[in-house]
Amino acid sequence: MLKEPVRIVFRSALERPPAAGQGLRVGIYQGQGPVGSVEAVRRNLDRMDEVAKLAAGYGCHVLVFPEKYTTGYAIGLTECRELAEHALGPSVERARLAAKECGLALVLPYPERDGEQFFDSVSVIAGDGLVLANYRKTHLYGAAERRNYSFGDELPPVVSLNGISVGVLNCYECEFPPLYQSLAERGAKVVLGPTAADFHFRLADGTMSQVPYQDATRHIIPAMASIWRLFVAYANRRGWEQVPAGSWQYRGNSGIWGPDGEALVAAGAEDRQHDCLLIADCLPATVPAFSPEGDHTRDNRLALSPALRPPI
Repeated sequence: MLKEPVRIVFRSALERPPAAGQGLRVGIYQGQGPVGSVEAVRRNLDRMDEVAKLAAGYGCHVLVFPEKYTTGYAIGLTECRELAEHALGPSVERARLAAKECGLALVLPYPERDGEQFFDSVSVIAGDGLVLANYRKTHLYGAAERRNYSFGDELPPVVSLNGISVGVLNCYECEFPPLYQSLAERGAKVVLGPTAADFHFRLADGTMSQVPYQDATRHIIPAMASIWRLFVAYANRRGWEQVPAGSWQYRGNSGIWGPDGEALVAAGAEDRQHDCLLIADCLPATVPAFSPEGDHTRDNRLALSPALRPPI
């Protein structure tokens, strides 16, 4: 029984979830949770279990949580050192159990510890509990992330879920066109993007930002979905996080965009007031070509060798 209500927003024309190789039923959780303590981690994992069962009841193949879901996003250096876990630590182990019990894949973002290094990481766990990928964020945003974490050194992964090739990006990375290109060239048809996108936030000097952070779902994500013929699922937080360093207010702009750049499902104003589970079917086989003769992935020539470039 859910401790607090979760609003369900379900968009599908199918009576049943897509068959293996035909598509992917994606669930994204947008919620407000506790932050920065051992008790916060426990409560967030309890919520993970509840939402996973709910998503499984709707036939989801994969459930995506926001960036640094286990601890909350707005943690400082001290909390990061205290709460970060190894790649097969207790939080990931619990997610593996939940995935296996519910029969769906989980995308669990968490702060990772590896010796004396720390990473803003995402664990991708299959429905049988197997960890398919542990991705360390390669494009860190701002002073706080670069203070807390080391840069990952491997490209975002592509894994197979329900027979569909799926890429993973982490928050700020959802705004870098070359990363979508990399995933598309490696066969991805769906991109899952946990995020923690806010309005205003506390800068390194202690002042609040004066310009709100841009809403990537207005232009960037629809454009990337359209250009590279991808489905893009963006899983953000909602509400507030209160920490000693200040207050963070999140946009609550989660959604799933199709290869025509249109939203299959997107959080609205009402969804920003309540925890919600957004669900839609991503069906790559139904995606028409970009045009009768053009294909951005095939026609891209950015990798021209120096020998083919005209003299300067």
